[in-house]
Amino acid sequence: MPQYTGILLTGGASRRMGRDKALLELAGRPVIARLADELSSLAGSTVIACGPRERREYSFLGLPQIADEYQGCGPLAGLHAALTHSRNEWNLVAACDLPFASAEFLQYILRYHAQAYPQGSGTSGRHGADAAVAVSCQGRVQPLLGLYHKRVLPALEAALSAGNFKVTDFLEKLDVLYVPETGFSSAPLTPSPLYNMNTPEDYAAAVLLAHRPANG
Repeated sequence: MPQYTGILLTGGASRRMGRDKALLELAGRPVIARLADELSSLAGSTVIACGPRERREYSFLGLPQIADEYQGCGPLAGLHAALTHSRNEWNLVAACDLPFASAEFLQYILRYHAQAYPQGSGTSGRHGADAAVAVSCQGRVQPLLGLYHKRVLPALEAALSAGNFKVTDFLEKLDVLYVPETGFSSAPLTPSPLYNMNTPEDYAAAVLLAHRPANG
């Protein structure tokens, strides 16, 4: 069985939110604490991709913080830094603007990947795609919730060195398995594990969603 490193992406500037999204509270807990628990339940170790510098505000989690080598280059820089330091080939990734991402949904991604790439059937002798990322019920790709192999590092370094920081452009360079949210549940989930929180309005809606039943 593969071992995983959990990567919690927290390095965004939160400009639209006006304050650190990772530290916002939902149901009485900071988002970063909940996501750290979800990742740690599946991963042998979990790290925080913290952006340009370590954050004292995150120290209460007791997790290693990995600063970007490429400064000011967005989530690709955080993914690059964390994958560079990861001791495992396979890595589970969740971003702090996805407050309802869950271990259950990540397990679904792992099962979907395993079914798509049975042992020994990977292309070019590889056991699996380079990455497996979620696609929402509305068809929107969410590249910051999924599974990444360390072999994506050369493509990451090429994109960052070229100044192309768009995650979707980076994915086009990889063998990607797109995992539909619709396969996780036959009915829309409330809240969705792919709910994206970037503005104060998004946060206000998330507060309400956090108090609803899982399928309510």
